[in-house]
Amino acid sequence: MDDDLTYAPVGATRQRAGAPWSRAGVPPGDRVLRVRHRVVRGGDEAARAALADDVCAWRVHRTAGVRVRADGAAAPGRRVVTLLGVGPVALRAPCRVVWADDEGFGYGTLRGHPFAGEEAFRVVLCDGDVWLEVEAYSHPAWPGVRLLGPLVPLGQRLYVRMLARAARRLHRARQRRVGTA
Repeated sequence: MDDDLTYAPVGATRQRAGAPWSRAGVPPGDRVLRVRHRVVRGGDEAARAALADDVCAWRVHRTAGVRVRADGAAAPGRRVVTLLGVGPVALRAPCRVVWADDEGFGYGTLRGHPFAGEEAFRVVLCDGDVWLEVEAYSHPAWPGVRLLGPLVPLGQRLYVRMLARAARRLHRARQRRVGTA
């Protein structure tokens, strides 16, 4: 199977590096998504690091009901296929991780993905709370996806909300295991 990324520029989500993200480097016509969800109110660095590990180990995705096929945690060059749905109607989305750090990772689309672009998943500590941030830029790769028009950003935001809920469940379960609610 061809592992060539289906978009350019590669790594624009990485370039943010903690600063407010902008369209800099994003091709005209690509849709930009930036969504933040608070996952821990009154969190600390330990909670942030644990949830970032959950993101990189695909536990957040799996807890949200996303099937993930990957040979290990998110690391540059790692190929991953996410599947949403069931059986033959599952949406298959092949990607390759283009960067990873202690906050999360970014992956880019491969041939067969319904979109062409890059998406980043980060867990950050801001003003005493732990947040899941998802940033992406993309455009439809399949002609039929274009027909969905304004439903696409709605679907993307619902997907991120699902991931944030899963991150909260993982955090609560971890707190119960250590005996603190």
